[in-house]
This record gives sequence, structure tokens and C-alpha cells, in this order.
Amino acid sequence: MFDDAFLRGTLKRAFESPDYYNMPRGIKRFDYGNAHGWWVRVRRDRTSFRKLFSDGEYGGIQEAFKESIIYRHEILSNLPVTLKQIHGRSLSLEPEKRIDRITEKGRKQPYIFWQAKWYDENFKIQRKCFSVREFGDDEARLLALDCARKNHNKKPKVSSHPDLYTVPKFIPISRSEVEVLASISSGSKSSTSRSGSNRSKLDICEDPHAFEGERKLELHKSIERDKNLRNQKINQFLSTHDNIHCELCKFNFKENYPFLSKDIIEVHHITPLSKLSSKTITKLNDLMLLCSNCHFAIHQGDPEENLIEAMQLFENKNC
Repeated sequence: MFDDAFLRGTLKRAFESPDYYNMPRGIKRFDYGNAHGWWVRVRRDRTSFRKLFSDGEYGGIQEAFKESIIYRHEILSNLPVTLKQIHGRSLSLEPEKRIDRITEKGRKQPYIFWQAKWYDENFKIQRKCFSVREFGDDEARLLALDCARKNHNKKPKVSSHPDLYTVPKFIPISRSEVEVLASISSGSKSSTSRSGSNRSKLDICEDPHAFEGERKLELHKSIERDKNLRNQKINQFLSTHDNIHCELCKFNFKENYPFLSKDIIEVHHITPLSKLSSKTITKLNDLMLLCSNCHFAIHQGDPEENLIEAMQLFENKNC
């Protein structure tokens, strides 16, 4: 799979554009501090290979990029994926999930039967049907279940773990952007010693910047909150107050920002949800309305202790 033709194709794709470098899967551009190069991170089975190909060490941006691709190819071609995994479309190990009640159109009336499925010793699917008309619905089901249970190959069907690198995937990065990043150094002494001809690069170095806005998919756990309870807390507060305001500092958003079409407030849990290990009943008295500033400040450290200190602080101010 990863032969010389594969390497030639990867190199061609990597350098074919005059405006972009096309980075193959497993290679990223690395520019941090005084380190500039191409970062290779390739995983084979349970082993991770990592190596930085520095621009300075390999004679330039393009040369380092080429060497990183060759290194990546050597790993892929010499270390095939050997891990096995349970086949994603395997029949279930549970016999109850390997029987089905099926109705087929007959000449005079539908043909209804229970069908059992199982793997033989070569993991080929075998089937056997039990007629409802002949055995009755319950008996046909039990016969199918018994057949699925007794005949099934209990060894899991395994297949090779997918090798993601067999499918070419490239991420473009601007050549001009790479050149700019490669010229940035964190050392102030070396920057001040540059000649006037490199002034444009110096100006860029003295202008801190970052690249933002990339979309990424992330998975995370979240603590469930009840939106209806929040609304009920706000309605309860409005039943005894003229407007929505922070219960600590009394700040009201609409008074200070007239362009707002509706008021803004945040609902704080007096007992932090992070301290709850499972689903717990939350009542309106367990909630408190806070402005963004107070809410953010309360959560810097221990929220419960900070809330007590904040309440005493604003109580003394109002006296």
C-alpha cells in the first residue's frame, strides 16, 4: 500500500500548488518561540511516533517539509497496522437480537414466520425459518430463539483496524503565511540586530498576532439545567420587584444599556451544580439572580464562600 508510488504521489500533492503547501495527514506546521519546522505525529497500532523537522536543521522550509514527508512514509511502509477489532456489522452475541418475525406476501394469504440467524464456524450467516401457521406464534419464536442460541459461533468476528493513512487527506496552508511565521522569533536581541533590508519582517515580529476562527468539533460532558426553573425564578423575582436586577450589586442592564430590547440576567446556583454527584431536586430558593460581573467573580475560587463574602460586602456598602 505505502510503496514508492505512494510517496511520489504524496510529495507531488504537497508541493503542487504555488500558493499553498498541502500537509498530509500526520504532519502539521509548528512555529512557537524560536522553534520553526514541521511536526510529524503518526500512530501505528498503540505506538506514537513524534518528530520535529526544523527549518534551520534541514536547510529551509521546503527541505524540512520534504524530509518530514519521507520520515512519515518510512513509518507507514515499515509498520503496518496489525490490531484487530470486532467487526462493526457483526451479528449480536445476544440470541434475542438474532431472531425476527417476518411477514411475506403469499399467493392466498401472508406467510408469517420467525427467522433465526447465526454465524457458522467460518462466520458465514446461516438462517432458519419457523412457520407461525405450523407451530403457532409463541412456539415458532421459541424454536427460532433456541436455534439462534445453539448454533451461533460464539467467537467474535474480528477485522483489521482501519488504517486512516491509506485514504489521502491533505490540509492546505499558505506558503506566504508559513514564511511569515517562520521569520518570527521570541528573542528580542536577535530582532534588534537585523539590517534595514529585513525591516518589514521586524515590524511583523513586533506586532503580536494569532490565527483564530477555525471551526473544531469537540465532545464534552455537560451538567443538565432546567430552563423552565430559570424562567420561574425570574417570574417570582418580578412579582416582588419592579425590574430584573442583580441581587448583589443591584445592577440593571436595560437602565445602563438603553439599546437592549429585553433585560439580561444570569441565574446562579447557590449550591454549585459541580458539587452534585447525581440528579438532585433544585428549588427556587436554591437560585439567585446575578449580573455577569458578580456571577463571574463568585465563581473565581469557592463559589459558596465567595457568595457569603460578596453579600457581606454589598450589605456594608448599602448601609
